[in-house]
Amino acid sequence: MLIEAARRAEAAVKEMLACADEGAASCSELRESLEISKVIAGVNAAFQVSAATSVAGRERHGDGGAEVLAAGAGMSRHEARSQVRTAEALSETPRLRDAVSGGRVSTANAKRLAEAVDKTSAADVESDRELLANAETMRPEQFAKEARRWATERQGDGGAADHARQRSKRSLRVWDGDDGMVHLHGEFDVVTGRRVRNRLEAEARRMYDDDKKNSANGDGRRRRTFPQCMADALDNLSATPAEVAATGTPFADICVVAHVDDHTGELVAELPDGGRLPSGVLEQLACNATFTGLIYGREGKPIWRTHSARTATKAQRQILFARYGGCFHCAAHPALCQIHHIKPVSQGGSTRLDNMVPVCWDCHNRIHHNGWKIHRRPGGHHTLHPPDCIHHGPAVGPDPPGPGNHPRPVQPTPVIGGTRLFAPA
Repeated sequence: MLIEAARRAEAAVKEMLACADEGAASCSELRESLEISKVIAGVNAAFQVSAATSVAGRERHGDGGAEVLAAGAGMSRHEARSQVRTAEALSETPRLRDAVSGGRVSTANAKRLAEAVDKTSAADVESDRELLANAETMRPEQFAKEARRWATERQGDGGAADHARQRSKRSLRVWDGDDGMVHLHGEFDVVTGRRVRNRLEAEARRMYDDDKKNSANGDGRRRRTFPQCMADALDNLSATPAEVAATGTPFADICVVAHVDDHTGELVAELPDGGRLPSGVLEQLACNATFTGLIYGREGKPIWRTHSARTATKAQRQILFARYGGCFHCAAHPALCQIHHIKPVSQGGSTRLDNMVPVCWDCHNRIHHNGWKIHRRPGGHHTLHPPDCIHHGPAVGPDPPGPGNHPRPVQPTPVIGGTRLFAPA
């Protein structure tokens, strides 16, 4: 019975293709047929996962059906595993499961719904009818942003958990291919990825425009494609001399849009595409940034604009590196360092020497994302300490020997997190 139904479905789709190829169908018929074909594709994807899961369960494969789905449906293992995970996530939400199996929600949007379930709960996603309606009507690229924003608002941490998850998955691999080429594959969190892409695209665009000018002048050189310029830009930027990297000269980096929430009064920071940034990430970016203040009129037109740089000057960087030699905590090379504002810019911290220290990327992350604290020491130098670490005052020497005073045995001084703790006498 199942085979007969599959054969009938195959024949019906082939008949649709033949009608489209003939060219006799009107535009309205073709558009309506496309809408119906979207439902067919959704139902077929749901059937494939259901069939593969059933086979794997009966034969005890232990992978949820990913291997059967990849082999039977002719898709990659990565795509098959993704579809199986999506089906598992939506199995506890009858309304969503019915919408996917009924073809009303595309495979791409179903994946975004499954991610929202993982970040919040099945009950939260199931109860939000507007989210489901958006999944049925929005295009995948639109719904991806909407689903991320929806999950961030309900997690209640300003996107910190999502950002931490992305950071934990970051990776970069370089390997030699069989074709003699060197291959590179990287995955980054949204902030790092946007920064890397903007830098590469800015340098590649400069190269591409230079080639255009040179070709117009007839210098005989072959003009590079933009992907070739991207590859050359990566080579150029990764070969930047340390002394140039340490100057702090502004380069294409990242744009962040911030506004005050009308209801909560809290500062909300987002990327231009709507991705929410946690407060810790915003403070880290603000250490070396240029702020543009805008006031809009009721019609939505900007009526006032100003710039404010929070980037340490070249002279300030030189003084700080002369004082600390590199990262103020781990002594990493200056080329690997950024300038950190001890009192955050968001709290009114100034870009003055007494409010800045050079920090490497790892130590900067510890400060903004792991709660490490900076302590000022005599002489103006600063030290970095783990969160919730107890620090006592100077050690007190033992009482001198005398009548009734017996020297106490000397106990070893404990060391916690690289910080020596002194017990009071």
